[in-house]
Amino acid sequence: MRYLFFDIECCNGKDICEFGYVITDTEFNILEKDDFTINPENKFNLTGRPDGRDLYLYYPESTYYKSHKFPYFYDRIKELIEYPNQLIVGHAIINDAKFIRNACNRYNLGPINFKFADTQRMYSEFTNLRKSISLETAGENLNVEKPKYLHKSDDDSELTMNLVKGMCKELECSLEELIELCDSCSGKSENFDIKYDDVEIRQKKRYESAKNGSNNNIRGRNYRMFLQFLDGVKPQGDTIESQLNGKSLCVSLNYEIGHFKEMLSLVQLLKNHNATYNMKASNNDIFVTYSFKNDEGNERFCTRLKHVKDAIEEGKTIQIISFEELLSILGVTEEDLLSMSFPEESSFYKKPRPRQEKKTPKITKSKTQNSTLGDLFPELFEKLRNEINDEK
Repeated sequence: MRYLFFDIECCNGKDICEFGYVITDTEFNILEKDDFTINPENKFNLTGRPDGRDLYLYYPESTYYKSHKFPYFYDRIKELIEYPNQLIVGHAIINDAKFIRNACNRYNLGPINFKFADTQRMYSEFTNLRKSISLETAGENLNVEKPKYLHKSDDDSELTMNLVKGMCKELECSLEELIELCDSCSGKSENFDIKYDDVEIRQKKRYESAKNGSNNNIRGRNYRMFLQFLDGVKPQGDTIESQLNGKSLCVSLNYEIGHFKEMLSLVQLLKNHNATYNMKASNNDIFVTYSFKNDEGNERFCTRLKHVKDAIEEGKTIQIISFEELLSILGVTEEDLLSMSFPEESSFYKKPRPRQEKKTPKITKSKTQNSTLGDLFPELFEKLRNEINDEK
């Protein structure tokens, strides 16, 4: 598996004059970086535009006009983009896909087909901003390494890579997992038809996979589903009176990680008792231990329990009970948790807000503690930061 980040510059917002790219391994180590200028066979119109800011490309216009035309580079671009077993990423990459389509149509060349992920949409969801953000602004806001030049296609490709690398670093996830977290970022260009993936179809497939799949670990897609369920779960009937009323709880990682479906049932039962599940263990009223021994017969260490004990030493009041005690309060067994019905799809997904059109001030990531998930992925990422980075 390799990653391809590419960027295109145009002389007039339509005709390609430069193609640049960066190829990396899955650890974002650069394997190849290059750009080449293309004769756009049209006039440059990048300054003094009434509907856009001035753009200044790295190379002088004369360099572009002395270069070969697009058909000369067609096979090279097609080979780069259609290389098997790679993920293709770009900032507002749907525009680049359209530039390629325009060039292919202009010179009567066949389509270049590929699937893509859009970092502009990733970053929009990462920051809870419902508008388009330039690559330069996104890079500045995330404090990623800046390229030597802007609007030089290979350097812009590297900036795109650094933007992705920065988001993955904060979330401690891979690029594949980041794409999975962002329903709106993926799309494809196929036979000159360019579009983003249907979000509802993608969510439907994920739901069916979680419901019917054999994977019972809270990892990857299931982890996302679990966080969404924490946000969308609703009580079933009247509140059940118990000592859990109004309390927040967290269960040991020794149980949670390997019991996806049981945890969904547990969260539902807690909701029925007017209790909430909070994955940041040190921010709860009750912590639930679970004894689990590894292959060598030793008790598995739970980082959450350590953080809870540290919080108690610092003065917090957190009650520690066993998993068996919790089941007794709820009046169920572990087998009951597994046999409960899988939640309805509506418990996981909400319709997203419309994208914001108004101008907004410079973005800063939200630091609110009482975040919710639903359709707003930044809150999902906030929970991921709290849980994956801290595991407290």
